[in-house]
Amino acid sequence: MGRLSFGALAGVTGAILGLLLPVGLFTWVLRGTDPAADPAFTQGVWLFKAGLIIIGAYLLLLRLLPIGRPLSPQRPEVSPASPVQTLIFGLLLICAAALRFYRLDTGIWYDEILTSVNYMPLTIGQIVSTYHDANNHVLFSVLARLSLSVFGDSVWALRLPAVGFGIAGIAAIYFFARRVGPTREALFAAALMAFSYHHIWFSQNARGYTALLFFALLSSTWFLDAMRQGSPRKWGLYCLAVVLGAYAHPTMGLMVLAHFAIWSAAWVQQNKQCKRYRWNGLFCGFIPVGLFTFQVYALVLPSMVGGALLNSGLKGEDNEWTNPFWALAELFSSLQIGLASAGVVIAAGLVFAIGVISFARTRPAVVALFLIPVGVGFIAMTNIGYTLFPRFFFFTFGFAILIVIRGAFVAGQLTAHLARLPAAATKWLPGLICAGIVAVSLLSLRHVYLPKQDFNGAINLIESDLQPGDTVLAVGIAGFPFNAYYDKGWDVIETTDDLDRLASQSGRTWLVYTMPVHARTTYPGILERIKKEYATVARFRGSLGGGDVVVNLADPTKAQATGKSTSTVKDND
Repeated sequence: MGRLSFGALAGVTGAILGLLLPVGLFTWVLRGTDPAADPAFTQGVWLFKAGLIIIGAYLLLLRLLPIGRPLSPQRPEVSPASPVQTLIFGLLLICAAALRFYRLDTGIWYDEILTSVNYMPLTIGQIVSTYHDANNHVLFSVLARLSLSVFGDSVWALRLPAVGFGIAGIAAIYFFARRVGPTREALFAAALMAFSYHHIWFSQNARGYTALLFFALLSSTWFLDAMRQGSPRKWGLYCLAVVLGAYAHPTMGLMVLAHFAIWSAAWVQQNKQCKRYRWNGLFCGFIPVGLFTFQVYALVLPSMVGGALLNSGLKGEDNEWTNPFWALAELFSSLQIGLASAGVVIAAGLVFAIGVISFARTRPAVVALFLIPVGVGFIAMTNIGYTLFPRFFFFTFGFAILIVIRGAFVAGQLTAHLARLPAAATKWLPGLICAGIVAVSLLSLRHVYLPKQDFNGAINLIESDLQPGDTVLAVGIAGFPFNAYYDKGWDVIETTDDLDRLASQSGRTWLVYTMPVHARTTYPGILERIKKEYATVARFRGSLGGGDVVVNLADPTKAQATGKSTSTVKDND
């Protein structure tokens, strides 16, 4: 009765707030501006009010819906952990924290700069009500703003929330893995994530991807518990994790799609004993997920559907970043860095396939939690011509690790059996193979602490050799980091006419661009001129795939060959 009374009170309160909340006062509290200044935001406030009313009404309606409680609640299905295993897990978390805090202030990259410049100067009220583009991972932006307020304006403080979620994600994969396999596999999965090049990279990336990964694992853990127990409370916890994950990044919806598919299949197969609470997942889980996710995004929903959600994506058929084959090649290249060599990537692919087969036979939900989000996301992004960066699927990384570890265990057992090794080998050989995978991953860590993009290197090179009369020009999007973040004040060019108009008449002309794949597609005329008339002085590579920063200087020998006149170029030998 207490639970129902609390729900009724919350419902009435929400409905009253939605009805009485003054638009003008709410706008002033969040933004300090007049509602008429931003019509889209005013629409968002009305959606927020409507959402409160709908949520309030739904909480009242819950009393009338067929929600049951299990007659004999079951404990979560968790593999036991010995004191030694618990100690190992604790040591893994300590190592993971050390690896992620080390050199946390190294080499900020383009998307981090977008977040820093566009959203960090805002108040929290402005952050949650502003959505210019998809670079506002709202939950992360709020936490980063708080971090900067406490620790000061620095790269490491901007990245601190990503570190926290990265470490928490290792705990999340450990507890999820113990629900779908033995504790030994859970420990190796946690170890592989702790020492993973890719996970460390994203943990030092001022974006919401590690938060999304954490909530994908946490929500999936509570989802399995709720499926087993039928508890409205556990479904409520599941709802909380999903909504927070969605507030970190909208692609959490792909994970919910996988959850719903698994729940639907189980709903059809439920036995008579479970029919009493078979609707709990819908009424206490998925419907509240939809309502509360709408509510957290209500203020910015008009901006999102008005085009802001896709503003940061580089769309278009001619853009290599929207090409599925480019995405697959980039994924292979990224895995090759993380696993030390192409041969290891191929071997890991075979082990992954074995893991998929094993889980498909024993715990098919694990396979679904990986394949459904990746498959649906890939198809959807391909159809709309959106960018296909592998990082958009990073939230499935934990499930991929579990599949690899399971595949390694099964491969070890098969090897011992086929080689007719002693029975004891079926216990130690799988562990040895898993340890080998973790050891190979360690070899790649020497690359992870490079600058993500080395804008500082380019600045230092140019300024160390800059002469009176020289002109420095930034090509297209390169102007944003150099001018908005580093405050260089360099002219920005986007066409060859811009280049002709702004090139130095009395000195040398420097051209700097970044992200060569994008530059080749978007500024082909400028890149062709660079090829014909300029010498590449330096190419600064970072840990971001395709994020090179390229510095060029006008070359008189090339210009003479094409009949162009240009200023002298310094010998760089």
